[in-house]
Amino acid sequence: MTTPLKSILIIGATGSVGRPILSALLAEPSFTVTILTRASSSAKFPAGVPVKTISDAYTTAELTTAFTGHDAVVSAISTGPVTKDDLAFRIIDACLAAGVRRLIPSEFGANNLDPRATSLVPVYALKGKMLKYLIERAAASKGKLTWTSISCGSWLDWGLNPAASGNFLGIDVKRRKATIWDSGRARFSVTTSGNTGFAVARALLHPELSENKQIFLSDFVTTPREILESLERQTGEKWAVEEKQSAPRIRELKAQFDAGDFNATFGLLALSFVGDVEVGYDFEKEGKVWNGELGLPVQRLDEVVKGAIELAKAAE
Repeated sequence: MTTPLKSILIIGATGSVGRPILSALLAEPSFTVTILTRASSSAKFPAGVPVKTISDAYTTAELTTAFTGHDAVVSAISTGPVTKDDLAFRIIDACLAAGVRRLIPSEFGANNLDPRATSLVPVYALKGKMLKYLIERAAASKGKLTWTSISCGSWLDWGLNPAASGNFLGIDVKRRKATIWDSGRARFSVTTSGNTGFAVARALLHPELSENKQIFLSDFVTTPREILESLERQTGEKWAVEEKQSAPRIRELKAQFDAGDFNATFGLLALSFVGDVEVGYDFEKEGKVWNGELGLPVQRLDEVVKGAIELAKAAE
C-alpha cells in the first residue's frame, strides 16, 4: 500500500486557481499544509497556516530548500508566471532534489499533451512541454517522484464572475449581454472551481489511485448558447447578443502573441472554449472523466448560472 501523503506545500495559494485548492486542502484533517510565497507578495493567508517566503527569483536552490521535508507540492501558479522563465521546470528539478514524492503541476485546463490544444494556444504548448519533462524526470527517478496532472476544462463560475475573470467568456451577467462566437455550439467540459479543489485534495488523499495519471474532470458539458439560454430563462429577460467569427480574431491574437504580447494568450484561451475549434475539451466524449472515482459533488449548469446571477445582483 502506498504511504500516505501528509505534508503538502502549495505555491500560488491566493490566486484564482489556488484559493479553492487551498480551501480543500485545509479541510482535509490528515494534511499538514504549508504555503510558499514570494517576498514581494502582499497576499493575506489564513491564520495558523505556516508560510515560507522566498525571493521573487524562485531559484532552484531556494525552491529545493522550501520543498525539503514535504511529501507533495501543488503548483497553482497562474498561467503567466508559470510559463515564463522556465519556472515550471525549476519546480520539477527542485522537487527531485528535495525528495518530494508527488507533484501536481500548474495545468488546470486542457489536455496539454493533445496536439489539438497545443496547436491553438501557445501556453498549452508550453505546459505540454513541461508535462513531458515531468513525466520523463519522474520515470528516470524510478518512483522517487510521482505526478498527477489535472485538466478541468472551463471554470464557468469563475468565467461568469466579472470581478474574478473580467467576463472571460464574453458573457456579461450584470449588463445582460453576450458575445456568441461562430455557431455558439462548441461543446466544452465545465468543472466548478470548488470541485477542482476537491479533486486535488482527493488525488493526494488517494495517492495510489492518482499516481502518474492524467486526471480529467467534467461536472457537465455545455455550449455558449446553452449557457445563454439558462441565463435568459433564469433572469426572465432577452439578452443583447453580438455574433462574431473566431477565425479572424484567432489569427490576430496569434500574431500579437508571436510579436511578444503575452496578454494575447488570454483571448486565445477564451476562444478555445467558445469558438468552433476542436481542442478536445469534451472530456466526456473523450471518455476521460474522473469525477465519480474522486467522489466529487454533482454540479449542474442551472445551479452555476443561478449562482452567477445572485452574485451579479449582490454587486449592484
